[in-house]
Amino acid sequence: MQVARKSPASRCTITLTQNAFALLDHLRGGVPKSVFVEELLATEKKRRADEAFYRSAVTAYTPEVRSETLKLNDAIPFAT
Repeated sequence: MQVARKSPASRCTITLTQNAFALLDHLRGGVPKSVFVEELLATEKKRRADEAFYRSAVTAYTPEVRSETLKLNDAIPFAT
């Protein structure tokens, strides 16, 4: 994918391969292309933000934190 050279700065037109264009048309259904691409990008942005959050959460869950969590779980009774 590349930006077309003749596009004005306010409207960057992208060019797609024939296969990518066919896939885009197949996936978008009746939604206008520009709306579909914007939604696709927004979805990908959210997915990447979620992934970054989960990666940081997993990194923060160190063996020490895990040990403290298990001790706390053992110390607090729960109703059955």
